[in-house]
Amino acid sequence: MTDPLDQIQYLVMSKNRVRVLEYLSEAPADREELSEQLDIPRSTLSRVLTGLEAQNWISQHGSDCNSTPLGAVLADEFTSLKEAVETMQHLEDVIDYLPVDETDFELNRLRDATITTPTQTDPGAPVRRARELLHEANEFRFLTNTVVSPLVETLREQTVQGELTLVGVITGDLLDAVSDSPEFRERTREMIESGSAEFYRYDGSVSQTLGVADETVAVITQIDRDGNQRAQFETDDRYVCSWVVSTIEEHRREAEQIRANTLAE
Repeated sequence: MTDPLDQIQYLVMSKNRVRVLEYLSEAPADREELSEQLDIPRSTLSRVLTGLEAQNWISQHGSDCNSTPLGAVLADEFTSLKEAVETMQHLEDVIDYLPVDETDFELNRLRDATITTPTQTDPGAPVRRARELLHEANEFRFLTNTVVSPLVETLREQTVQGELTLVGVITGDLLDAVSDSPEFRERTREMIESGSAEFYRYDGSVSQTLGVADETVAVITQIDRDGNQRAQFETDDRYVCSWVVSTIEEHRREAEQIRANTLAE
């Protein structure tokens, strides 16, 4: 039996082999279609098809080409491997900011996520993107242990003006800090009194900031102890959105609603 690694090496040594195999795994095609759609010269295509047929990954009947059952399996698994590598490449610079141990979804669900990080020329990029998201949303829910001043002001503006419905679950430590700050205390009271915002005190530990806009866009943000956003992951993946919503709701059920008149003077 041929070593599996030898067959893998044979396939990946030629991008054209991979492209042809993947194309045929989707649907049969003739040589003319393959040459035109994949932009492969006919002489090169002929060699590729002959090699793939020798591996029993495709079959040829005149000019018509089909993927074999074995070829379809290989193409499917190879596509999964490519997607895994794409995910790795997409996340490799920010993986340390993602609480992998605390998430309940596979990392490949973040393969197409929008990732915003501070840069030397745009250190406030995550905050700016978060504010844009809040302006675009009709409803926003979040769970956090940290306050970011510019975002608080955006939340206040949007809720007081009736443009945003807000549900926030914050830790007890954060609520104490908010209560001790006249600025944050007054903004929080304004939001609650507007009738558009609900806040809940969660007396437990929270290591990450989660948010969801209109239940369709999930946001996972890592904020350091100084209140600086290190990385913001934004995705419309349904499973991730569902996980964020359920995590926030789980904490909310265990929390106590904050009333405007209970904020310390």
